[in-house]
Amino acid sequence: MDLRFFGFLLVFPLFFLNGSSVVTPITDQNFTAINSYRVVLLQFSADWCHFSRLLSPIYSEASDNFSDPVNASLVLFGRIDCSAEADLCAREGIRKYPTIKVVKYGVTMKREYRGARTVPAFVSFVVEHLKDNITILNGNGVNVSMALQMASDSRNTIMGLFPELNENNSHIQHFRKVGLLERENCAFYLIHNLSDKGDRLAYSEALTNRIQEITHLNSADFLAIQRWISLRCQAVVRELTFANAEEITDEGRPLLLLFYDPKSAHLKKRFHDIVKTHLVEERKQINFLTADGIEFSHPLVHLGKTATDLPLICIDSLVHMYLHPLPVEEILKDPKTLKQFVEDLNSGKLHREFHYGRETTTKKPQVTEQSKTPPKFPVKVEEHQTDPPESVFKDLSPSHLRYTILHDEF
Repeated sequence: MDLRFFGFLLVFPLFFLNGSSVVTPITDQNFTAINSYRVVLLQFSADWCHFSRLLSPIYSEASDNFSDPVNASLVLFGRIDCSAEADLCAREGIRKYPTIKVVKYGVTMKREYRGARTVPAFVSFVVEHLKDNITILNGNGVNVSMALQMASDSRNTIMGLFPELNENNSHIQHFRKVGLLERENCAFYLIHNLSDKGDRLAYSEALTNRIQEITHLNSADFLAIQRWISLRCQAVVRELTFANAEEITDEGRPLLLLFYDPKSAHLKKRFHDIVKTHLVEERKQINFLTADGIEFSHPLVHLGKTATDLPLICIDSLVHMYLHPLPVEEILKDPKTLKQFVEDLNSGKLHREFHYGRETTTKKPQVTEQSKTPPKFPVKVEEHQTDPPESVFKDLSPSHLRYTILHDEF
């Protein structure tokens, strides 16, 4: 689909509203009109919320910086009153006020705006996201194989390979737009002036620094290009940092973490490969993460461990923490071990063991020639009791000092 016509009929009412210094009210009726803008900030709030009231004048002042005719056609600051638009806010999964979502060309970004609530911070964020983030390289007539060696980046990389740089080429237009959508997840390179005919996309994985896939675009439309790129830019395993901890915990899914130190950092690749290949379904229910155990020393203390015990694997359900008893090297030898750990969480086994101790096993009594009558009751063998600590990472979720939490599930 060509996004130049996306939401065209509903652009003008919002354009004139945004041309003034007033933040645009968004309702269920005009919600799709935001699809034509390059960058949209949507503030979901309620008048009774203290933090929403504090943000309101700052947000309005920030919008003034983009009220000139050029920016007004590219940028929209919108506000949704969730008291009046309860169905819309429920559909958007709003669980706290204020929530500020980012929308580009009608696509809602997974990452919310979580930066400082100041005018300079909002302005800087929007200006940065208006920039073209695609690195353009001239292939000088080389073939595709040679062109693939031109892009070098520490991030997962998407390369658009085109015989010529023709901005009327719909594939290039779509590639540029998807680059804006996925700018935080991948690096993008547009390599042109190639000897080989046909438009292509290539994906290079940062972890292996190798080209993983190449595809011919043929007659691919925007949705096809977006789908192909998005699937490859979705991180199978994310690196947990203090910068993204709130974002990750706000998703409300349990965390399965590999804590490592410099000596065991090489295990991240094996962990990634197992999750990518053998835990496809589990990725829909749980966040798989790696974390620097030196930086995140506090969770180790709660597990009764120190940096000398690294590496280790645990699950934080955002209620309790469960440490896997086996060494990481042994866990990663067999994908079934990690898979069973997740199944034990989902089945409630880990939770039951927290409250009642390790589940018992029944030992079948031996029947000898002297006594062929088995005992009346089986003999139970108790395993040692576990004592998992409470979740540490729930404390990194959105703070009551910054948000009004609607559904305090943690």
